[in-house]
Amino acid sequence: MNWPQARRFIIAVALASLAIGVFFLVLGMPLVLPFSGLEACAVAAAFYVVLRDGERREVITFAGERLVVERGWREPQERFEFNRHWVRVDLAPSDRRHQPRRLLVGASGESMELGRFLTEGERESFARMLINALKKNS
Repeated sequence: MNWPQARRFIIAVALASLAIGVFFLVLGMPLVLPFSGLEACAVAAAFYVVLRDGERREVITFAGERLVVERGWREPQERFEFNRHWVRVDLAPSDRRHQPRRLLVGASGESMELGRFLTEGERESFARMLINALKKNS
């Protein structure tokens, strides 16, 4: 779902909530109306969080002898470059219990975590794909 679709859905939910609140107001229950407004605000906040989280980007490219990682929201805000011949890909255990492993990529003493928004299986699959791509490009 994109932002315009989400906006239309939130407006529909808000209108339905308002209609229900007004209906109960007419029946003599005025406290339903503020809570129906609160419900519409909660739905809007939830959509904002989910859609904003969906705009996170991590773009990994090979540029000659370099592995380039760009990350940010909508557009690159950070850029990391590693010599592709020295890059190490590692699935490290998490610092916290019952958390998925961390995908670390680095070289020359520097490392960074990739794929924080991936599931455990997706992270493992991506690590294998990245290792294979590094071998092919060597």
